[in-house]
Amino acid sequence: MEKTPTLVDVANLAGTSKSTAARVFSRNKSTNVKEETKVRVIEAAQRLGYEPNRQAASLRSKKTYLIGLCVHDITNPSSPSLIRGIQDELELRGYDLVVFNNDWDPIKEKRNLQAVTRNQFDGLILSSPSQDLSIDELPNIPTVLLTGDHKLARFLNTINTDTAGGVKEALNYLYSLGHRRIGLLLGGSVSQITNRSQAYYDFYHEAGLKVEESLIANVPFKVRASETFELAKELIRRIVRDTNKPTAIFASNDILGLATLQIAQSEGISIPEDLSVVGMDELFSAETASPPLTSVFKRRFEVGKRAASNLIEQIQFWSGSPSRPVPKHEVVKCSLIIRGSCAPISKNMTA
Repeated sequence: MEKTPTLVDVANLAGTSKSTAARVFSRNKSTNVKEETKVRVIEAAQRLGYEPNRQAASLRSKKTYLIGLCVHDITNPSSPSLIRGIQDELELRGYDLVVFNNDWDPIKEKRNLQAVTRNQFDGLILSSPSQDLSIDELPNIPTVLLTGDHKLARFLNTINTDTAGGVKEALNYLYSLGHRRIGLLLGGSVSQITNRSQAYYDFYHEAGLKVEESLIANVPFKVRASETFELAKELIRRIVRDTNKPTAIFASNDILGLATLQIAQSEGISIPEDLSVVGMDELFSAETASPPLTSVFKRRFEVGKRAASNLIEQIQFWSGSPSRPVPKHEVVKCSLIIRGSCAPISKNMTA
């Protein structure tokens, strides 16, 4: 009977120590091993038919090397860049990512959290949890929250984008172009609507301008982005047909911004000559729109990488105590990507 190759066999063939060979196969991909040594060990393993026992390694370390990510809508256009950022960083550290789609459903969210506990995940990342979710309903494992506007932020580390700052940057840009009657299209979760609308009111107050409530529209929340797009069309059509219509519109996400471009043009309104439009999210479709949509870039990929890095740091020092350590809060700045959907106010417009 042929002998099953061992790690010692691999090390001997590669001309290195057993501990060095073990580091090559460690789930911690950042382990310091010279590249030429790594190549020799991998080639030796392939020649011998050696397969590292991941399950045994997990048992020895008492880790599963699994990280859970709970998102509200995996089909949301901003989700892929966030997931990619998290996955890239976790892969570098030797961890696997499991994504749970909550579908904006609190019951499904709790089932997903129970699955994280049941399968003994090492860590958890929460994106836009339901408003009623309490700290007692979370697994007692290292956790990162991707919003600073939730009550859980009192207990958990947060990585959050400065969306309020991004809104103000967009409005200041429109203001610099001469626009004073700036419409606001709101949509998304309760916290997103609250955050963006407050930034809008703050901007108008700081600029010494009066807010015209008729310029603000709230798109009814729908789970699917496609449904939101269709609902937004009717609201936008009403706004652009108004005799006292705005000269510019800030849409609180790119889905609403793209809908604004489409409807305005179908109504014979030229973008940006007759109406300037700014979105938020920096979706790929914003860049390829006609005209390309000016958008607030929320750096979701960077948020994902930072969240994963923060979580791994927690795991390394986690004591398992029911009382969590003092939370740390990190903010990622937004930036405005200026494209062809904005222009200075024209003479035939009323500022």
